[in-house]
Amino acid sequence: MKDNKEKTFLNKQLIHEFMELVNNNEIFFHKPELVSLFNLICTFKDRIGTAVNYLNSHEERPTTEEDFIAFIVYACMIYDGFNKMHENLLHQIPIYKGKRKYFKDAKHFKEFYFDYDTCPTDDVFFEYLRAMAFAHPYEVDKRKDRLFMQDGEKHYCPWVVVNNFMSFDDIEDSVGIRIYTSANQEDIFSLTFSFHNLKEYIKSVYNTFPALIEWATNIINGQNEEWKLTKVNRKQDGIKVMQEIKSILDSRFANTYTIDTAISYLTCKTTNSLNDKNIQIFRDKIIEYIPKVCDCVDKLDYEGMESALSFLSETPEKMHQMAYYQLEKIYSYLDKRSKVIDTTSNEFWGLQQAYDFSQEFAKKWVIIDVKTMEYDEIKLLVAVACYLEKQEQLKEK
Repeated sequence: MKDNKEKTFLNKQLIHEFMELVNNNEIFFHKPELVSLFNLICTFKDRIGTAVNYLNSHEERPTTEEDFIAFIVYACMIYDGFNKMHENLLHQIPIYKGKRKYFKDAKHFKEFYFDYDTCPTDDVFFEYLRAMAFAHPYEVDKRKDRLFMQDGEKHYCPWVVVNNFMSFDDIEDSVGIRIYTSANQEDIFSLTFSFHNLKEYIKSVYNTFPALIEWATNIINGQNEEWKLTKVNRKQDGIKVMQEIKSILDSRFANTYTIDTAISYLTCKTTNSLNDKNIQIFRDKIIEYIPKVCDCVDKLDYEGMESALSFLSETPEKMHQMAYYQLEKIYSYLDKRSKVIDTTSNEFWGLQQAYDFSQEFAKKWVIIDVKTMEYDEIKLLVAVACYLEKQEQLKEK
């Protein structure tokens, strides 16, 4: 039953939908006008998540002053959070502003407290409630939108009301605030309203979440449409095509690791002519797939691009016992060759793994000299050996 109640009050799935869009699109991390909003969005997400968890687990009418104040505190996190999102992302006044729906029936004892002329909007009343309940309980002044207060009048709140049991009003689930007023030193009263209506107001604020989801979706779709206008120039040699693809991906804040790897394998200088034939087979394979990579980049299909070039990092089904460990250290530790290699360094250990790997099936396909070769050549030869070995194993099946 608890899960159903949580779903009918504040739907936490909306937070996940919004952040899924923001977290999984690089433009929010890199585009200047969006980067400036990112910390605000993340703060909003974290605060709203905490608030929703609390409010969904405390949606029954509170029975203690502490519980009611805590409820209002977390409700304020939602109210303020959405105000900030509408102001900074949507640049518009939220639809829940300016309405008189949820608190117009507030009561002073068993009489309606507001009339047509003095009834505040729901947002004005909620801000007044916050001030009285915990933010400024010792003194709340009249503002121009608090039409129910007289000029110069001050309100004071000694406590919030949670246990009146309908002695002050005829509202079944009433909560409220006790008020002292400077307008009449002897006038002490309780302003009460339905806890259900308070929840419904918070829900009306929270239920503007789809507008934020639509904002993020429109940002992403608009940027993607703009990016799709840039097509890869295929009328140039393969290496230049790949370099242009890298430039395009950089402009889209996309990951270029696989393209960088392919360019390195195509441009790497080799030092042993005995490896040339097998290296060329591997390079021809990269060139063969460039048109497909171009198609993927033109369509913004980065998963398809990665899939097309997956052979760059694929390994044979059958490998010697330490092969995966050796490959991990080769690709992790061998970056740029040092003039003097410390025998206790990761670089030295990576070279040791490269040597061990070269003495297994790699030597069937390429000659790797770990003492003289640059690391980009070693990685190319390792990739060539893995690719050719895999092809052979596939043929044998």
